[in-house]
Amino acid sequence: MEEEGQQYDEIDLMEHLGVVWRHKWLTAMIMAVGVVGTAIVSLIMTPVYESKAVIVPAGVLSKDQGAATGFLAMQFGFAPPVTPASVEIVNLLKSNMLRERLIRKHDLLPLFFTKETMRGKTENQLMWDGIRYLGNRTTVNFAQKDNLITLSCRYKDPGKASELVSSMLAELNDYMSGEAKRVADTNRKYLEAQIDKTSDPFIKAKLYTLIAQHIETSTMAEAKENFTFRVLDPPRVPDRRISPKRATMVVIAFVVSLFIGIFAAFGKEYVEKVRRKTEESGR
Repeated sequence: MEEEGQQYDEIDLMEHLGVVWRHKWLTAMIMAVGVVGTAIVSLIMTPVYESKAVIVPAGVLSKDQGAATGFLAMQFGFAPPVTPASVEIVNLLKSNMLRERLIRKHDLLPLFFTKETMRGKTENQLMWDGIRYLGNRTTVNFAQKDNLITLSCRYKDPGKASELVSSMLAELNDYMSGEAKRVADTNRKYLEAQIDKTSDPFIKAKLYTLIAQHIETSTMAEAKENFTFRVLDPPRVPDRRISPKRATMVVIAFVVSLFIGIFAAFGKEYVEKVRRKTEESGR
């Protein structure tokens, strides 16, 4: 019984192969159309390049990594607590506010869209289109364990892709530095006003210490350099495209068209059998 079953499987397989062989030209034509068509489309598609930058919140590298909780977390392989600065930077890089500031400052709408696509739209509509366009082409990844933030941008021009990443980091630094300076100056003025309201020398000493700290923060924020984050790996002009991946597309097209060709061969065989049976019954 076992030998009969094996013989039946072999015969069945040979019949299937025979069907494919009888309709080999149909299968070959479908494969040729699929592969050649995919190759042509991949050549027509606009190449896309990606530029990346890796940053770390300011102060992270200078802090002692041997602090009890952080050290144990790193030793046992789980992520240390997220610092507020990291969360703030990631959220700002993903925010519409920062993208809008970048678009307005560098007048990016003509770079993103043609005059025909911009015609007839209001300023608000164009800005939203620009924000969505930039958002779809930028990616922000946060490695919590290492406290590293990766910003990447994809664009058809490799030089522009690198410029967009650099401009976004510069805008982020300007915004965070400006906010830090504004908050420090506001707090300093408030503390200075409190000095005249107290006669306690101990409280005055504490107030002077806090004022000095805010002055230092304001001065550092005004300098801007490495105040909010440090660039560990600056953006470079990419030399290779990330898409289209022509070889991968052609291989996938070959496999898919092969299966389609086989199904078409069996479909044609089935139609021919039905036609023959109809003709025989008609006689």
